[in-house]
Amino acid sequence: MKVKLTHISLIIIVIIAGIILYITHSANKSDTIAEEAAGESPHGYSTVLEEMGLISPQQALQDYKQLSIYPPNSRPLSKENIDLLMPNRRYEQPLPIEEGSDIYYLFTADKYRVVGDDTITFVLIVLRGTKPDSERIPIAITKSVIKKGIHKNKAKYYAELSLAKNTTGDYTAELTCSQSFSSEKKSSAYWAEVEFNAGNEHVEAAIPFEYFPENTIPAKFTGNFKERIAGGSLYVDVEIDVYRKGYYIIDANLFDAEGEPVAYTVQKQELQSGKQMVPLLFFGKVLLGKKAKPPLTLKDLRGYRFIEATAPDPEFMDREMMKPYDGEYKTLLQSLQGLSDKEFEDDMKRKRIEFLEKESTGDIGVQ
Repeated sequence: MKVKLTHISLIIIVIIAGIILYITHSANKSDTIAEEAAGESPHGYSTVLEEMGLISPQQALQDYKQLSIYPPNSRPLSKENIDLLMPNRRYEQPLPIEEGSDIYYLFTADKYRVVGDDTITFVLIVLRGTKPDSERIPIAITKSVIKKGIHKNKAKYYAELSLAKNTTGDYTAELTCSQSFSSEKKSSAYWAEVEFNAGNEHVEAAIPFEYFPENTIPAKFTGNFKERIAGGSLYVDVEIDVYRKGYYIIDANLFDAEGEPVAYTVQKQELQSGKQMVPLLFFGKVLLGKKAKPPLTLKDLRGYRFIEATAPDPEFMDREMMKPYDGEYKTLLQSLQGLSDKEFEDDMKRKRIEFLEKESTGDIGVQ
């Protein structure tokens, strides 16, 4: 049975609080000490959240009420949600070759996960400053390799990485993993490592990536879609051909007629082998609140089969990736008529609000 860290912290807090109260009572301390222990709670004791050093219960209640007007699997999407709009992007940033230097380098790639016969392109940029059009600095690459393993320091040499200078003065290498790693039958983590000299400085850089061979792909999107309005919300049913049954997570983004991001959805469910339709929910209040202009377009359709670890394994991969759908689906919806502006409600939401309301009034806490 797994014990969450928050539960352990709560138990520790309760024990410590009990010891403090015992000492305080035994020593017959003044009311001033008791007030300090009580904090600002109207009931004379600190709340669980405050004892754990988190946000105040009142703020937690307010934030949850504001967020839970939408269901957890269908929420608004904006241009600021880069991780959702570009789900396989990387986040490396230019770094100085030494502290205080005006010469920076960036070693990155165009994606993090490589699925099936997809390619991954690596790029090494060394420039004066951090602007894309800054002057390129000549370098001498002394090492450029691929290593296999989740942990960089334990990863083992796997292959050479042939970085070549292009017309802009940067160094690139396009890698087709299905060809270069043709003997691989299991998904794994890899590292691209490079060492180079820039002036008098020797620089080492490494970035991770993951590869999922074709035989590990558990299902595929067929390109068949249906749509319907039910319960005041839009549903887009996506057909998936499942090769291996299991627990799947399917994600997609929705855009309006002007290309503005509107909503994203996450569907989590058990899927059986064979072709089946999976419903993707786009909550009515989200679409109305964003004033989405039809027709709407579903893009960035992606998913994976979740794998639960059954034994300790330092090289364990917790998912089998599907190939992202390379097309899009334009809905037949011509207006927002039939959608509902009603807030999301369910038993879990009501119970959580009840708990937070008790917490915010001091009915749950550490005496």
